[in-house]
Amino acid sequence: MFFTRLAAAATACAILIAAVIYPAAPAGAGAHLAALGDGFQRGPLADKACPLAGSIITQPFADLADVLSVSPLGGVTAPGEALPAPFIRINTRKGATAFERRTTRVMAPARADITAIERRILRDATGAATGQSWTVHLRTCENVAIQLGDLDTLLPDLVRRAGGVAAFAQIDGPDHSAVRTQLRVRAGAEIGTADGFDVALIDTRQAAKDLVRPERYRTNPYLAGRVLGVTPELLSAIALDHTQAQCPLDYLPTRLRTEWTQKLGDVYGMRRAKGENACRTALADIPDTAQGAWFTDASHNGVATRLRAIALAPDSVDPQRQIFALHGRLRSFSPDLVALTPKAKSAREAAAQDFLSFAAAPDGRSHGRINQPFGRTEAGRIYCYQGLRANFVGPRINGVLLFEVSGKQEDRAPATMKMELRGDVQSCIDLPEPWAFTGAETLFYR
Repeated sequence: MFFTRLAAAATACAILIAAVIYPAAPAGAGAHLAALGDGFQRGPLADKACPLAGSIITQPFADLADVLSVSPLGGVTAPGEALPAPFIRINTRKGATAFERRTTRVMAPARADITAIERRILRDATGAATGQSWTVHLRTCENVAIQLGDLDTLLPDLVRRAGGVAAFAQIDGPDHSAVRTQLRVRAGAEIGTADGFDVALIDTRQAAKDLVRPERYRTNPYLAGRVLGVTPELLSAIALDHTQAQCPLDYLPTRLRTEWTQKLGDVYGMRRAKGENACRTALADIPDTAQGAWFTDASHNGVATRLRAIALAPDSVDPQRQIFALHGRLRSFSPDLVALTPKAKSAREAAAQDFLSFAAAPDGRSHGRINQPFGRTEAGRIYCYQGLRANFVGPRINGVLLFEVSGKQEDRAPATMKMELRGDVQSCIDLPEPWAFTGAETLFYR
């Protein structure tokens, strides 16, 4: 133990001496020393008790001057992200051109151990590789884990200390790999760079969210029987328990929390987050209503293949705006129903794969059957939705959408929901009574 500490001290001294001898490079040496951290001589941080929430994160995630907005927890609008997102999204300001985002340095928000690193190869529509994306898993103490995701670059020294890319094991196909690590980093140390990235925080001290099917969220999405030669410890290290996701901003010191909370809003920085809980620390499921995540089969976990799940939820920025995060999973939604000219074929097809939004009816209006907020629906009743458009500002949809959640189920029997987009009428009041499905509906499960 003595010689281990002596070696670490000698390494630190060597770097500091180099900074004096080569004054042109003190910043690089300092960054390397910060990333190096203080090792595992005193044991992993996963064995240490956690302080109060406001004392866990001590540094910002990035330079606030580079940040345009912070997308709240629970977003359901991104393609492939139908489940309520367990992370916030850091959106950076404009880059060199109007179509680029500014690249910012991503920082370790606390003294932490990097327990795993994920690497994904990005490809275009032709299958050609266009880049790579990194996710870093950190443990700050016994109960709190932090994930920094969608990084464009990772500090080369971290990759080297993890054993290099050759040490990464394939997880979910050749384009997704990961490695377990034991790397100590200090608060404020640079992790990598990104033109926007995700931050997730799991706190097992907090009560799990009251979800309709919590096992849907707790199951390790990578344990699908097709991951061979990968240790359970690695799979566990990269899993994320949605049921105990918290808002990372709540764990910042007071001054930083105030500054960052003011950034909560949409991805373009145009709309400020509304509501008492602007960060949306709760997930979206509400029992016996339509609000929440639904799946295309009764048993398999939709996290592993995200497009197998849909979500019905309020917009995380403006709860009065409600979202059908369908992303092509509704068979009755054809591109022909998108209010664009037939010549705009590709745009119509893209809109049919997007999410839909609408303005919810105020309390007490429309007898509770038209544009009713998802959280106020009841099982056993058919509801109708009109005035739909693709995303928030996209083209209108020529038709109305019907759904019905099944009545009370026997114990352990999954709830079901029928959903159909009707193009034969343009408003709910034009739909003949009693409202009914035509046989083209899609069945979803809790």
